[in-house]
Amino acid sequence: MFYPAHFNLQNRKCLVVGGGAVAERKVVSLLLSGGIVTLISPHTTTYLEFLAQVGQIVWHNRQFQSGDTDGMFLACAATDLPEINSSVFEDAYEKNGIRLVNVVDVIPECTFAAASVVVCGGVSISVSTSGLSPAMSRRIREYLESRFGASSLYADESAETRPVPVENRQLPYPAYLLLQDRECGLICTSAQTSQEMKRRVSLLEGCGSSITPLTASQVDSARVSDAFLLFAETGCEAAVFAKDALQPREFLDDPQTGEFVTPELVVDEDLIIGVSTQSENPVEQNAAGNIHAELLAQFENSGYGAFIGFLGSLRPVVLEEIPTQRGRQRFFEALIDDIPGAESSTTAEKPEKCCLGFVNSDCSTECVFNMIRHGRIQRARKYALERIENEKSHDSSVTEAPGMYRHVS
Repeated sequence: MFYPAHFNLQNRKCLVVGGGAVAERKVVSLLLSGGIVTLISPHTTTYLEFLAQVGQIVWHNRQFQSGDTDGMFLACAATDLPEINSSVFEDAYEKNGIRLVNVVDVIPECTFAAASVVVCGGVSISVSTSGLSPAMSRRIREYLESRFGASSLYADESAETRPVPVENRQLPYPAYLLLQDRECGLICTSAQTSQEMKRRVSLLEGCGSSITPLTASQVDSARVSDAFLLFAETGCEAAVFAKDALQPREFLDDPQTGEFVTPELVVDEDLIIGVSTQSENPVEQNAAGNIHAELLAQFENSGYGAFIGFLGSLRPVVLEEIPTQRGRQRFFEALIDDIPGAESSTTAEKPEKCCLGFVNSDCSTECVFNMIRHGRIQRARKYALERIENEKSHDSSVTEAPGMYRHVS
């Protein structure tokens, strides 16, 4: 399980290495959240070049160099060169102790994973499948967009006929933190641990984090230097922390003061949905509460986590048997949509697609999703393995020629 956190990036320095489509989406999301963005790549998309021309980002037209992560709050590597991506991680995390580092598609070189995010007014809704199923994450995001009239945080601005600057919407930046075996500090100001702190402790334990309890009088650079995150209860003044502290902090009594907040959550095994707003407007806070309540009723204990776990269990076989990324993506998307037998229909209509229970939670169609949530695991796996063989026969082994700092699919 990942730890869900919505970060405040206002005026915080962020680095993106790479100039393709993935790097573009990361830059846009960072700007929407108020980050000060530096881009490093010898080549960029047209839209990234436009953002540099209008002064929204600083673009260094060159390869990444040691020291480029100095002073950064967050760093992302999105090139197609593993050695460059690894050097970003080493420079950011291992040398400079930066807590927020993401290397696209390389979990061992990440401290956080990106989330699918939609925004509805001032409310942010993030979706994570704990890295097990990007395809399901996207399907849930699309449903949320439709249900709430929301828009994706990663809207492709480059598709516009006339590119426009990215508006700083002061949105929280959702990230799902990999805390396995990482130390987190809890600063308690009373003998009675608050319910909110207990909620954090439960989440941290589920993520495999080690927890160090501290009192306010014990907070100094020596004691907290190894902590990945810090959580402070009511009554702990922000002034007790060093101004140059590397650890992101959450102040439970004053969320606007810290670097992140723990959102309201909907959790079903490896499905994690977070809902939050940075606004103190009662209307938007009420809207966030209503959205959270609705999603809680729809997604928690409804089989989505089990289905995501099933899809994740297929990944080793799919990686071995289907040689191209495009083929693997096509397989998972088809499996999610599949209703076995529907493709053999003789009607001229398109085969029926699985609704995933988004509209009708009591849908009884014998789709792969319903096989899993009703416990027919072996039948679903047998069908999935048959689909893998089918995809292998159609998958192209043609790969793109290598290039410098391209989008990583």
